[in-house]
Amino acid sequence: MKYLEYLEMVNKEETDAGFEPFRGRPEEKVLAYRDQVKEKYGIEIPEDYLDFLKVADGFAHNGVVFFSSDHERDEFQVIPGLISENLAIGTFEQNKDYLILGYSNLFWYAYHFPTNKYLALDEEDLQEVVEFKDFDDMMTSVLKYEALEMTDEEDEEDESEESLYTEEILIEEWEEEEEEEEIDEKAEAGKEKLKEEDSSKEQEKQNKQEKKNGNGKEHG
Repeated sequence: MKYLEYLEMVNKEETDAGFEPFRGRPEEKVLAYRDQVKEKYGIEIPEDYLDFLKVADGFAHNGVVFFSSDHERDEFQVIPGLISENLAIGTFEQNKDYLILGYSNLFWYAYHFPTNKYLALDEEDLQEVVEFKDFDDMMTSVLKYEALEMTDEEDEEDESEESLYTEEILIEEWEEEEEEEEIDEKAEAGKEKLKEEDSSKEQEKQNKQEKKNGNGKEHG
């Protein structure tokens, strides 16, 4: 999921500012919440959003809010709960086809039950403005362009720096390999030279011995 990269950046900005990062809800509590909502309201929370709640139980950053699970009354809740906010907005009364997941300064972000689509809706009349490919596409767009206020150029620079860094590492590794190969070649050449010298000495020794034996025969 690409959006997790941008969520990590949001958490870094939060911690740099002295706040706690956004943490997920334990899986068993998320599943219990899913079952509770289905039983009480007849609403099936999308699996993608349930997975999101396990990573971050909602978040609020730079004017962007995505709702958390609705906590028990004795639990402290900072970020608005998904169902309580939809009830307050009146979504279920106006149009039960939508589940509002969050909002920004520009749009409401929603799940459309009949089509299983994730949408950006006009905040005034809930008319469809943008249709996203999937949950990851929606969250990536919202986190990148609104919560982090990034541009494509900045993203490309980051990727370029990462690519450059990777290229430098590859060059260093290649140079090290070249050096190792060069050392190995020199070592091999040294061994060959020693063998040749040994062979030459052995041949010279044999020649001297043969010459000596020949001289001995002549004197005989």
